[in-house]
Amino acid sequence: TIGDAFMVAFESAVSALQFSLMVQERLVNAIWPNELLELEHLQWISEGPWCGLRVRVGVHCGEVDVQLNPLTGRYDYFGNTVNKAARMEGTCVGGAVAVTQEVL
Repeated sequence: TIGDAFMVAFESAVSALQFSLMVQERLVNAIWPNELLELEHLQWISEGPWCGLRVRVGVHCGEVDVQLNPLTGRYDYFGNTVNKAARMEGTCVGGAVAVTQEVL
């Protein structure tokens, strides 16, 4: 996780897009508890096809610098590819998937 975001690496752009669309579809189709939908700051999205949790997804493909994190034992990803994906995520609204030209 990166603050309130997730960074996920895939073997291919196709896999990244398939995952991104599946996540968006499952969030739209989820049955959200009324207690969640009744929260004051969620009132404006509690009706219609976008009720419940919505996420923004940015997708870019390319080479990354991979380093093993000695604290977690997991891999960390760095470089322009990661930065571009993060910038794409920042350009869209919840429920959307933004991709770079390289992904198309």
